[in-house]
Amino acid sequence: MRRPSSPGLWLDRALCALLALLSLATLIYGLLAARHGIAGGGAFGLIGALGAAMVLFDGEALRRSRALRAAREREWR
Repeated sequence: MRRPSSPGLWLDRALCALLALLSLATLIYGLLAARHGIAGGGAFGLIGALGAAMVLFDGEALRRSRALRAAREREWR
């Protein structure tokens, strides 16, 4: 049975998706308006969103994080 994710994780995922959408819109606007600085900023934002998504949506990383948190809680009790 899958354990439900924490509310903070859902917020992080939603903000990551929002960053990707806004960066994509910025990239498209920059390319259409021939403003290369804006397009570069959009590309940079997309790369950042991709990096965050690799961590936030990786099930194995989340499992290790939960195991580490549980071990820390046991240690502090």
